[in-house]
Amino acid sequence: MNPGRFETFLVVASGLLWLLMVGLAGAGHWLAGLYVLLLLLLVYGVLGTAHKGRFDLRLVAFPTGIWLLSWAAAFALGDYFARMFAGVAPGFTILGFHPSFAAIIALFWVLPTLLMGFGFEAVKDRWLSQERWDDFVRKIHEEPSGENGPAE
Repeated sequence: MNPGRFETFLVVASGLLWLLMVGLAGAGHWLAGLYVLLLLLLVYGVLGTAHKGRFDLRLVAFPTGIWLLSWAAAFALGDYFARMFAGVAPGFTILGFHPSFAAIIALFWVLPTLLMGFGFEAVKDRWLSQERWDDFVRKIHEEPSGENGPAE
């Protein structure tokens, strides 16, 4: 499949995943909707790596893939502990939080935030190399001023 068709396929798939996610949420299947959201974010992650018709799936694997797995674990553990302690208070907390919320805090917020910050810094040349930046700056300065170019 050529890159243009693959990109079109991913854009159409993202629209269908949005519809599925909203439909599941509307039907009360929030956990399934969250997992569909992760698929949608994966599609966006692949689309986000596109440059001149090529995709860099190394960025999808790390750090984005690890981020998505962390979110999936947060959703699963949050649901597990919420069901385990449904209607009763747990006999313990994790850093003062209900176990289901502690999983969300750790795996949905803290770990992914650190991972995205440090992870994208570690692989910054993959997503914005100096060569790409220089090409962008050169392109901007070559465009005539007006609607599409910088005002001088």
